[in-house]
Amino acid sequence: MEDKYLVLVNSSNTLKDESVYEKVDCNSPYADNRKLEKETFEAFLKLKEFIKEKGYTIEVESGYRSSEYQQKVWDECVKKKGLEYTKKYVAAPGYSEHQTGLAVDFVLYENEKYFEEHKMKGHPVLKLVADNAYKYGFIIRYPEGKESITGYSYEPWHLRYIKNVDIAKYIKDNNICLEEYLN
Repeated sequence: MEDKYLVLVNSSNTLKDESVYEKVDCNSPYADNRKLEKETFEAFLKLKEFIKEKGYTIEVESGYRSSEYQQKVWDECVKKKGLEYTKKYVAAPGYSEHQTGLAVDFVLYENEKYFEEHKMKGHPVLKLVADNAYKYGFIIRYPEGKESITGYSYEPWHLRYIKNVDIAKYIKDNNICLEEYLN
């Protein structure tokens, strides 16, 4: 059986069965109804605690998305930004890692405000997460310079849980993406 934590879901590989992933509520103060796969959430809590010890607060912005919800995200982005932009930043339904519950987009909470995605650009928390996420089984799923391989633009806020700390460290240390590791 394929390792459910190393499943490759991208623009060329659809998710075959999301039911193998037990999802739990994240109780995110950012927004209601945020879920992650159970072990992914437990690992995120440990990463969050580490980041808090360094003086920053991160929360779950987005986790599990149903196919219907992913379609809504896709449609809204196409309407607002156009198809070409959407293809760079949003996965089509069935091709989103968020449908596994193994992907988490985080936000920074600072000065009583939430900073999402591009609003965190240049913030030290991004480097802190990138340098330490592997210790908790996470990788930066869409690393800088790998856009032609992943099919998506650099997203330092998008973490992917792969569980295996040694593999996560290898991916980080060798500056490769999940596609390169699995090939």
